[in-house]
Amino acid sequence: MEINSFSVKILSEMLDYDGLQIDSLWAYSIGIPGNSIVVFRGAMDIPDANVKDLEDLMNLKAIKGGDMLHFIVERFDSPASMRLAYFMQRMLVVCAKDVMAKHGIESKRNGDDLFVGTGKLTVSIATAGISSEKIHFGINISCEGTPPDVKVACLNSLGIKDMMGLAGEIASAFATEMDDIESDIVKTRPL
Repeated sequence: MEINSFSVKILSEMLDYDGLQIDSLWAYSIGIPGNSIVVFRGAMDIPDANVKDLEDLMNLKAIKGGDMLHFIVERFDSPASMRLAYFMQRMLVVCAKDVMAKHGIESKRNGDDLFVGTGKLTVSIATAGISSEKIHFGINISCEGTPPDVKVACLNSLGIKDMMGLAGEIASAFATEMDDIESDIVKTRPL
């Protein structure tokens, strides 16, 4: 295994996302060291203390969903960069869009969100700490339990049967892109 390569871990147990999983070293705390993308399924309900997006906090937006696919990315760098975290977040969203298109789901990307028709299919946040960049990306499986003021789309109504299979494809596509970038960096002469 290369030092900078991304490991993909798909958790078999259900786990609800409450915002703590975006903290530094969360993956390490469950036995996954290094650069990683961890996937799990569960509900989402983020208390105000764990909300990273200050605009959502100021606008009193509820961030929740009854059943979702969750992707937690951590990439180690010193110093970590908020800018790189957001670039990686967009890469993950594009990978998700591409993989879902192969499964017949046509979506539109607006920044870090994917929409099917006018329904919001995803939620996402990127941030950085002292030693790593972190991303949470969530895809609605069910439209249940989402905020009533948000029109949502969900995988259940889009014909997806194997949720974790889809999640694994997205995570693998992202890890491959990240590893490919690292490979390009180490073979390119600087100016």
